[in-house]
Amino acid sequence: MNRRGGDIISLLGLFILALLLARFTVVLKSAIKLSEPISLAHTGLSVSMPMGGGWHSEQRWMYHDSSFILSSVFAPRSDGLKDSLQRATAWAHCQYRWAAKTAPPEDRFAWKASEVDGEIVETGRAQGQALTVDWVRIERPDFLLTSFWGTAELPNGRHLDIEVHQVMSDPELPKRIFNSILKSLSFEEDPLLDAGVEVAAAIKSKGLGGDLGAQEQRASYLIKDAKGQSIGFSLEALAGSGTQTRLSVRAAGFLYITGRNAGQQETTFQCSNNLDEFTYSSRMYSGEDRSGTEIISDQGGTMMVRKLGPQAEVKKYYPGATALPNVFFDHVLRQMLDSDKRRIVLDLIDVSGKIIPTYISRIEAEGPQAAYVFDLEFLDGRGFSQKVYLDADRQIYKSLIRQEDTYVLERTGVETIAKEFPEHARRILRNSRTL
Repeated sequence: MNRRGGDIISLLGLFILALLLARFTVVLKSAIKLSEPISLAHTGLSVSMPMGGGWHSEQRWMYHDSSFILSSVFAPRSDGLKDSLQRATAWAHCQYRWAAKTAPPEDRFAWKASEVDGEIVETGRAQGQALTVDWVRIERPDFLLTSFWGTAELPNGRHLDIEVHQVMSDPELPKRIFNSILKSLSFEEDPLLDAGVEVAAAIKSKGLGGDLGAQEQRASYLIKDAKGQSIGFSLEALAGSGTQTRLSVRAAGFLYITGRNAGQQETTFQCSNNLDEFTYSSRMYSGEDRSGTEIISDQGGTMMVRKLGPQAEVKKYYPGATALPNVFFDHVLRQMLDSDKRRIVLDLIDVSGKIIPTYISRIEAEGPQAAYVFDLEFLDGRGFSQKVYLDADRQIYKSLIRQEDTYVLERTGVETIAKEFPEHARRILRNSRTL
């Protein structure tokens, strides 16, 4: 009798599970409704994602690790997006990448299958409204997991990946969701990216060492807050070796900040004349905290970023034709003036290893000293923007950096900075003499 009772309980359990799965399938099947098109600024790309009926999305692109991600998750019994992430049984993601390794679709299919320890069961090619997408279906039966993953190659080294995962339910549903997203895709090539490629190519083709020779170019800036109080300084130097050595261009910098974000940063940089390889490193000190980054970019186009400190890690990126180290930011502005480009999008590589798409526009000059003014919008979602003022000699003499607060960098002599920060006078004067 006990055995029979146990069998009955087991059968009841299976019956209830089947009912729950059936209910889940009905809900999910009826829930494939898409949002309004969600655009990604300065890319020409927009896409709609599943929304409502158990689907949750912030409906905005988020910057993550040199890419933008747009996500939607399915969790019918959740309380908001955060809770839905914990209860999700289906996921849909679009990822716009500009520093990914270029490889044939079949190689990337194998990588994706390896990531989830699954098997490739189907591949194909689909034509969307404006893009051709190569796709793969991956299954992992022991997890009841079905995945659809697709990739499209975009101009200027960009890629778009579409990914749909689902646990349990109807294995055909991920394909329906994937196709719904694919049909919503809209893409129109952005001429500002083409303009950025032209500017970067012109800088590299001219070569950097020719302009510099063995002469050093130096700049020093006082950093002030919105009230005009001096809160720090920045020292910069750039020079060519005057020879044809492999890494013939050198740069160095020192940044010091007081207040709630107090700390200091030392940077060094070396590159070849045409920028096909470079090294870029930093050391940061804030109280007792120590951290740093080392970047090595080789002639093959691989950029390795090594994070130093307690959470050391190494990552690889593959910057495209729109990428330049931010050390040469002033060269970008001067090249825009030479080529009469008023607006471009460029990927600036900062010393932390981030590759940040940046919208740069020339605006009307303001102020008695300003001959040229540029506005920058850093598109990594942190809300940073910068206004840069150049004099008649095309030298930067002032910058306004805006986020939650506004900071002003004013060009001045090292003697003035040494008077403002006498505790660092020896270092300031020493740095002004050596690169």
